[in-house]
Formats: sequence, structure tokens, C-alpha cells
Amino acid sequence: MARAPRGEVEFRYTSFEGEDVVTTLDRSPADEVVRGLPVRRFGSHAGMGHYPGWWWSATMSAHVGYESLLERNRLMLADFDRGVTAVASQPFGLTGRDGDVTRRHVPDYLLAGPSGVAVVDVKPAGQLDKPEVSASLEWTARLMAERGWRYEVWSGASEVLLTNVRFIAQGRRPALVHTPALAGLAAVGEPGRTLGEALEVADWDVATDLRAALLVLLWQQAWRVDLDTPLSTTTTILDIGGDHLRQCA
Repeated sequence: MARAPRGEVEFRYTSFEGEDVVTTLDRSPADEVVRGLPVRRFGSHAGMGHYPGWWWSATMSAHVGYESLLERNRLMLADFDRGVTAVASQPFGLTGRDGDVTRRHVPDYLLAGPSGVAVVDVKPAGQLDKPEVSASLEWTARLMAERGWRYEVWSGASEVLLTNVRFIAQGRRPALVHTPALAGLAAVGEPGRTLGEALEVADWDVATDLRAALLVLLWQQAWRVDLDTPLSTTTTILDIGGDHLRQCA
């Protein structure tokens, strides 16, 4: 495998075809990285202290990996974010000098969208004060600033928000929902109307179809509601996001 020139920060990623590619940070191709494969495997074994797995991403129409439940929560929020059009997990590895120390680091996620590229590291709040952890994250932050990519260290969100998004994430595959029920419910949405009222007046008789359609409308943010308070039938529609429902395979 080729190496970066001496003194340069090495940037390593795995292409979609499974080829390891090494370049320098200033030449790193975000469009190829986000289409590529994770640079390391998501291993699991009995007795391990975290829970790796795969999240089916509506954004990617494919499974995206996570190495802990905290990472899964951040991935879920990225999938819900209308400003994110592509997500890559364990997207690349960095190797370079930081003063007298050689550092190696694999960030957790790369998010791409119309506003640019964001790199995310997910760390429990209790680990952020550890010297080695903080030094590695600060080094990564400096490198991302040099590259012109946004950088975020994420340690969690409110449990209410996570619970709400986790619930409505059941609607991230609209192709599995009865289309006439979805159209009928969407037609009666208006700001100020509660979710319960909309379900009652929709022109469709099968309640289970309507509830499934409701999850699609909320996931795609065709209906916008306050997700910082617990969802219920009394939740009020704040805004209608326009005719942008997508059918997913």
C-alpha cells in the first residue's frame, strides 16, 4: 500500500469496490469516501461492553454500521436530518504527527449534504476529560478545520427527542405503507390540527394503515411537530413541509 509523503497527514479510506486507498488530507475526496466501505470491521464477541450493529438508513437505502448504542442514536438523528444526503460510518483513518506524538484516529461518521461535509466523533461525556481522548479529538478538530470540513463531538441528546425519533423511525420505509391511506392522511394535515384529529377525519377506514402513514409523514417531516415533548394524539401539527414524500424500496 502506498504511503503519504513524509510529514503529511495520511488519509486512508476503503473504496466501494473494497480497495484500500491512501492519500493526503488535503486531497481527500469526500464524494468517494461517502460511497465507500468502513475502514474497519464491526466485530462482536461474548461479554463485550458495547453493542455494535447495523441501522437501515433511509438516506442511503442501505444498512450503515454503528459500534455502540450511543453511535446508533447519532446515526438515527443523521438519518432523520433533511440536510444530510449521505452518511458513511467509520469513513476514513488519519495518521500523522502531533508534536512529538504519532496519532491514529478513525472518526465515527462522515455526513454530506448541500451545506458541505461534517465529520462526527461520538464519545460518552464521561470520557471527554481523559487526556488521551481529549488530545486525539483536539488533533482531529484541527485537521478537519484545515480541510474545511465541520467537526462535531457528540455525547447525546435529550431522551425525549431520542424516544420520539426512534418511534417515528418506523416510518422510514414508506413503500411498505398503503399508498391511498398515506395520501388520504396527508390531505387533511394542517397547522393547528392535532395528530388525533387528523387520524379521525382522514378518508380511510383502516386505523392501522393510517397510523403507519402517520409515521411516514412525521419521519419525512412532511408534518412538523415539537419533538422535544412526548408525542401523543394531542400533539399539534406546527407546519406542513410541502409535497416531498418519497417512496423508498
